[in-house]
Amino acid sequence: MTKITCFHDGECPICNIEIATMQKIDKANNVNWVDISKDKIALKKVELTYKQSMEKMYVIDENNNIQSGIQGFLCVWKQLPYYKRLATIVEKVPFLLPILGFCYSIFAFYRLPLTGKKRIEKEDE
Repeated sequence: MTKITCFHDGECPICNIEIATMQKIDKANNVNWVDISKDKIALKKVELTYKQSMEKMYVIDENNNIQSGIQGFLCVWKQLPYYKRLATIVEKVPFLLPILGFCYSIFAFYRLPLTGKKRIEKEDE
């Protein structure tokens, strides 16, 4: 199985709780966890900017496609015990995917101010 890559903000206390939980159960090491606060070069390799990756979560799936937001979470969840069931439920229950996508977009918009960070106004060079 090809590993997927999850780009996450290691300086976000909210994100760290979720990521740490997922990393603990990733016993098979199916996910390459990339902390964008420490490894901006990894972003450039997949043509993502730091600004983009701070606005929402990005994942490179097993087919080497970029997924973001709730679709990115689904890619990660499908690789993890327990979360696999959650991914199946989210995909099968009518309207759940768009509702979660909407909720995630609200969270992503307010995540930086909630954690005491400023929004990034300019793209990085």
